[in-house]
Amino acid sequence: MKILTKIQEISDPRMIGKVQHNLSTIIFVALCGILSGCEDWNDIQDYCAAKKDWLSKYVCLKNGIPSSDTFRRVFILLDPENIENLLRSHAAEIVRNKNPTDQIAIDGKALCGSKSLNSRCLHSVSAWCHENGLVLGETQVESKSNEITAIPLLIESLDLKGSTVTIDAAGCQKSITKQIIEKKGSYVLGLKYNHPKLYEKVQELITRAGTNDTNRIFDAFDRSHGRTVRRRYFGYDVSNIPEMKDWSGAKTVIAVESISSKDNDPDLKVKAEWRYYLSSHECNNKRLPNYIRNHWGIENKLHWVLDVHLKEDDDQKTERKSARSFSILRRIALNIVRTRDINSKRSLRRKLKYSAWDNDYLLSILS
Repeated sequence: MKILTKIQEISDPRMIGKVQHNLSTIIFVALCGILSGCEDWNDIQDYCAAKKDWLSKYVCLKNGIPSSDTFRRVFILLDPENIENLLRSHAAEIVRNKNPTDQIAIDGKALCGSKSLNSRCLHSVSAWCHENGLVLGETQVESKSNEITAIPLLIESLDLKGSTVTIDAAGCQKSITKQIIEKKGSYVLGLKYNHPKLYEKVQELITRAGTNDTNRIFDAFDRSHGRTVRRRYFGYDVSNIPEMKDWSGAKTVIAVESISSKDNDPDLKVKAEWRYYLSSHECNNKRLPNYIRNHWGIENKLHWVLDVHLKEDDDQKTERKSARSFSILRRIALNIVRTRDINSKRSLRRKLKYSAWDNDYLLSILS
C-alpha cells in the first residue's frame, strides 16, 4: 500500500543498534489506531495488542507489542516535519486521482489540550481543498499571532496553479498576494481595519459607486437554524485606486451585506453587517460569492470534525513534538476516510468505528 511505502521513507532519528521496533511499524500502527478511534498512546498500545495478527502482515512485530511509552518516546524524538511531509505527499497523491483543486481555504486552529503551565497551546495553519474535502498541508505555529509568518511557509509547499486561495484578514498581506500570484494562483482575502488607509479608500469607493444592479453579483435569502438571512454581494473594480499598486494582482473588492433576523424574536429586530474582501478575480466573476461562503468549510468540515469526532481539543499531550505529530496523523486519517470511502452512507463516526471492527474495510481504505 502506498501510504506504508511513504512511511518507510521517513528516516529514523534513533540510535542504530538500540532499536527494537522499526520506525515504520510505530508510525503505521499509530495511524491505523487513529483510524480506528484511538485517542492516546495507551489506546494505541491496546489496539496493537488486539490487532497484532493483522498488523503483522504489513509491519514487523517480531519483538512484541510496543509499549505506550515506546510510542511516546519515538514521537518525542521524531521531527513533526516528517509527518507534515507525509501529509502533503499523501494528499498530493489523492488529488492527482480526483477532482482538480479550484479553491484552497487557509485558516488557523488551536490545539487547546497542548497548553501547560510553562507554555501556550500549539496553533496550526491548515490548507483545505474544498472540492475534495481534503487537508492539503499544515504548518505549526507557537501562537496565533505567528500565523502571518506561517501562512507563506504553507503556501510555498502547495501547488496553486489554477486555484483560488481564500484566507481571513490575517492573510491579507502584500507579501502574501505577491506569493500567490507568483505561484499562478488567485485569491480572495478578508479585508478589515488592519490596513486602515486601504480600508477607508474602499469604503469611499463603495459609497460613491453605491449598491445597484450593475455591481450586484448575488442576492438571495437563506432560512436555517431559526433565522432568516439575506446576503447581497457587490463587486467593485479597484485596479485604478493608487493604494492598490503594491497589492499584486488586486482587481476587485467584494462588499457583502448580511441582513438577519431571528424567527422567534418578538421584536423582529433586524441586524445588518458589511464585510469586505480583496480579490484578484474580475469584479463580475459569478464564483466570488461561492469562494467566500465555501471558505468556512474549513471550520465546519475540518476543525469542528477534529474536535467533535476525533476529540482533538481533549488531547492532553503537552510534549510539543508528539502532540504535533499526533495531530497531523489525525488529519491524514481524516483524508483517508473522506476520500477512500465515498459511497457508503455511514457517518464519519461510524466509519472510524467500522475501521476498528472490520480489518478488510480498514485495508480497503488504506490501499
